[in-house]
Amino acid sequence: MKFNEDSRVKIPALLHLTRLGYKYIPLNQQNRIESNNIFSSIFIPKISALNGISEQEAERILDEINLELDYEDLGKKIYERLTSTSGVKLIDFEKFDISNNFKISNSIIEN
Repeated sequence: MKFNEDSRVKIPALLHLTRLGYKYIPLNQQNRIESNNIFSSIFIPKISALNGISEQEAERILDEINLELDYEDLGKKIYERLTSTSGVKLIDFEKFDISNNFKISNSIIEN
């Protein structure tokens, strides 16, 4: 068996996370915003349900996040959104396992 990043790191990590309940998204099913890797088809309905808002409002929130991420460090801006007290929840910390959507995917290689 050839030892490389896939066999030593990626595949074991993917297997471990799927055993923990994460749902795997194959590369051919990834419909994401390329600039920030947000899956809008997952994000919009979950944010709508989590916050009790319309999908149009959830789309507006996604547009705001896209604008913020265009000009700043993605990790820092997402962290600030996750920890903000703006009233819009991106993660349900009270019902963590029930309300949140846990997804994983393989690395996306672009030429």
